[in-house]
Amino acid sequence: MSLMGVDIGSSGCKVAVYSVDGALISTESTTYSVTMPGPGLFELDSRQVLDAVYTAMRTVVKRAGSDNRYLHDPLKAVSFGSFSEAMVPVSSHGEILGPSIFSHDQRGKYAVKRFNRIGQKAFYKINPNILGYSYSYPKLVWYRESAPDFNTKVWKYLNWSDFLTFQLTGEAATTYGHANRTLLFDLWKEKWSDELLEVGGVERRVLADLIPSGITMGYVKKEISASLGFPEDVLVISGGHDQCMNALGAGAISGGSSVTGIGTFECTTLVFDDIPDPDLMLALKLGIEHHTAPGKYVTFIYNQGGSVQTWFMQAFTPDLIKEGVSERGILNRLTDEAPNKPGDVVFLPFLEPSGAPVFFPEGRGCFFGIGTGTGRGALYRALLEGESMFFLEAFEELSKNGLSITSVRATGGGSRSDLWLQIKADVLQRPVHRAQHWESGTVGAAIAAGLATGVYGSLEEAVGIFSGTDASFFPRKEFTDVYARLYKKYKNGLGLISSREWRD
Repeated sequence: MSLMGVDIGSSGCKVAVYSVDGALISTESTTYSVTMPGPGLFELDSRQVLDAVYTAMRTVVKRAGSDNRYLHDPLKAVSFGSFSEAMVPVSSHGEILGPSIFSHDQRGKYAVKRFNRIGQKAFYKINPNILGYSYSYPKLVWYRESAPDFNTKVWKYLNWSDFLTFQLTGEAATTYGHANRTLLFDLWKEKWSDELLEVGGVERRVLADLIPSGITMGYVKKEISASLGFPEDVLVISGGHDQCMNALGAGAISGGSSVTGIGTFECTTLVFDDIPDPDLMLALKLGIEHHTAPGKYVTFIYNQGGSVQTWFMQAFTPDLIKEGVSERGILNRLTDEAPNKPGDVVFLPFLEPSGAPVFFPEGRGCFFGIGTGTGRGALYRALLEGESMFFLEAFEELSKNGLSITSVRATGGGSRSDLWLQIKADVLQRPVHRAQHWESGTVGAAIAAGLATGVYGSLEEAVGIFSGTDASFFPRKEFTDVYARLYKKYKNGLGLISSREWRD
């Protein structure tokens, strides 16, 4: 049998079919874009995203049909991973009722202050997240209070992987990881919090029942199965948060293991065997979430990743864009132009607010140390170094509190860059290993599908099949002192951009 993993991101989706022995049979990607209907408003067209996912699934199955491995062992099960905070409003018949409001949309942000009645510390002991407007909760309040007529038509608001499961099976449920990102979930009791719902002003009726990841939800409905080119009796398995699926696919399933996904955002996911000390995690301004690996928990350290590269390309390579050079081609050109060793330029990678434990609530990036001879290749190398220094500071903060990361396993589109991974190894002073399947999100979903259907006898067996290493990069001693000097400049620069004089 074969297994399908679907990874739904904020700007595109990836679908892959794998054989049970971990071989990639077929893969396809599609894209879509966030729209801005007004100042501070960010939406995804729900129908456009659904159509894009279906197109990719259909293409993958059609392409797999020419592979003998698939013909002998056709598709058995599918699971989904997705970004978490955006939700789709649906009717009980599965009708899409409106757009999916994106995480950094400003609507309803005022409502977060309602939880001040509880206080951050007491709130964290229910839902272990740092209060902010990027979660689902403010949008749910906005629907109820600013669009009440629309809200009465809504049966459920579903996160994207749960929404796809609902579309394929007719069964609606929300997995623990997604529920956690609403701010309304009690992590310890694994239920919606009556207290948070009441204080926050959200109706329980619009939230689906809760389940763990990796649960069999049913078979794909016949009419959808036929439209996608699926064989009969394909099972749908509950999925989860994309960062957790990414960690699962890369083999981060035991306490102390971690994975760094380099996509639009760069996120390091650290795994715990049990719920970590909430007082310590709150002091570090880190959240806690259920892993898609059963019985495990995770936290996230994140900053901009590929989005900074996109900004750089738009700002510094308009000539190549005008020539029609592909994004991959531009990045290859920049890699060729980059010096083969560190220079004097330092980049502070805070074009947007950063995540904990090095928290910058406002986006204020900066290059410094440039001269008349500084070319875009040197700036590009400094950009990659600055991104890596952000995580060095975060790792140091974790280490002070007994949470050590001794090596890095890298996945995602950015992990294809040998230059970036070598810079990471040099800056972090840790080995960096590129995962065998760089799109580990689809691998994690395929593992979840295989476990639930009994293909694998254990999680360890499944991970052992899928999570090999493609290449490894080790710190080069000749650059240790140079990067120590640059890192000192980086830290001094952080003091500058966080000062009142800079902000004013």
